[in-house]
Amino acid sequence: MSEPFKKLNGDELIQINKNRVEVTFKKGETIIKQGALAGHIAYIKKGLVKVCREHSNEELVLALESRGKLLGLHALYNQNVYNYSVYACEDISVCLHDINSIQSFIKTNCDFNSEILRHLSDEILFSHERMESLTLKQLHGRFADILLCLSLRIYKRKSFKIPLSKKDLAGITSMSQESLSRVVKDFIKDKIIEYKGNHITIFDYEKVRHLSRVG
Repeated sequence: MSEPFKKLNGDELIQINKNRVEVTFKKGETIIKQGALAGHIAYIKKGLVKVCREHSNEELVLALESRGKLLGLHALYNQNVYNYSVYACEDISVCLHDINSIQSFIKTNCDFNSEILRHLSDEILFSHERMESLTLKQLHGRFADILLCLSLRIYKRKSFKIPLSKKDLAGITSMSQESLSRVVKDFIKDKIIEYKGNHITIFDYEKVRHLSRVG
């Protein structure tokens, strides 16, 4: 259960459970569409998603998110319109909560409201870090950042299999596939990581952290 929902009392939990639905999405399917009227707040129960801002045929990946993340919270204060899209990176399970129920608890439950605002604040801080990575860091620093994100935020281990192609990783790190391949080769040559298929193992966290810091 996400932290905000732990602040609800028994009656509120009964009400919110009456106004939610569990849905599965296939890899590549749209969970939230930028610009659409928001009817739900999405809670990721299982799987990996990417959060994107879209313009014409281009997309900027804002974040990768997994189990336990609430998505679409900004719509609670933004005229009920989603300002980003969310796509499934693999087959996932999502719990959709009715936005009207969430808004009613925000007005009547101060602890719940505080937790929602804390989540939004965390999103803003993460977005700042993400923009710093994409605009101020060199290629090796960007790849180090995504390694730390996958290892520490998403999978919480040093060895993991990701449902992302190298094309996906290139897009997330805002570099060409050729540049990504060169960077990956450097990390492998320096014995920082092992990368086979979609399986990554981090051997040297200190070097990854150093490259992330120096950019």
